[in-house]
Amino acid sequence: MAPVTPPPSVSVVLLNHDYGRYVGEALASAVGQEPGGYRLDEVVVVDDGSTDGSREVYARFPGVRVVEKAHEGFAATLTRAVREASGRWFVPLDADDAFTPDKLRTLAPHMADPDLLFIQHAEHVVDARGEPFGPGLHPGGATSTLAVRADAARDLLPVTNELFFHVLADVGRGRVLPAPLTRYRVHEQSMTDRRTPGVFTDYMAGVCAEVAARLDELSARPPAWAGADRLAGLAADYRRRAAEHREEARRRRERAAAAAGREGRSP
Repeated sequence: MAPVTPPPSVSVVLLNHDYGRYVGEALASAVGQEPGGYRLDEVVVVDDGSTDGSREVYARFPGVRVVEKAHEGFAATLTRAVREASGRWFVPLDADDAFTPDKLRTLAPHMADPDLLFIQHAEHVVDARGEPFGPGLHPGGATSTLAVRADAARDLLPVTNELFFHVLADVGRGRVLPAPLTRYRVHEQSMTDRRTPGVFTDYMAGVCAEVAARLDELSARPPAWAGADRLAGLAADYRRRAAEHREEARRRRERAAAAAGREGRSP
């Protein structure tokens, strides 16, 4: 008789800093997943020094493990989240987002594929009240739309942004699903500043440069999932992307300054 393959084990890890008004919805969506061909080993919260009412919300979910730490920002919190995951698959969730009930059930057949290290899926974009924000779906790619093999994620540490995990798709070990399995929230208190011209693009330039630096380090001692030449080539690609982002940020700032100048001259 052939050995029975166990279902893929999953760690859902929430990242929270002062999102007490949203984290209850996020936690409920994680612990309330529909059963399927996976094993939910744990739901964990990594709390990045919250000072609001988040702890009172955690108390409503006694099965959830809470890891508290001093406030260090998103990069350190995402890195800690990977390190806390004990399951084979690391499934992150920003505390202002929420999973659809069928997320893990839908991902399970793909997580069972031994060749896959990275899964991305589409998302519903909602506003602060949870209402649809704009028409249609978004293809995803942000933290709450990913599932990553935990061992591969640890190879990439420390990380500053979820873009590090996309490297696993770049080397051909990823899959993109069209199903919208997350409610991604856009609101005034979102972590990234997408309103001030050039700020977010400058941020992404920095992230791309950091990914390139990490890939240079990995190419010296390659992990099992990619060779040295492939990693070095990807590092060059990310350096080019960083330069493109910096140039785009410069253009956006110039356009904004020109528009402000025209408004200032208006009668």
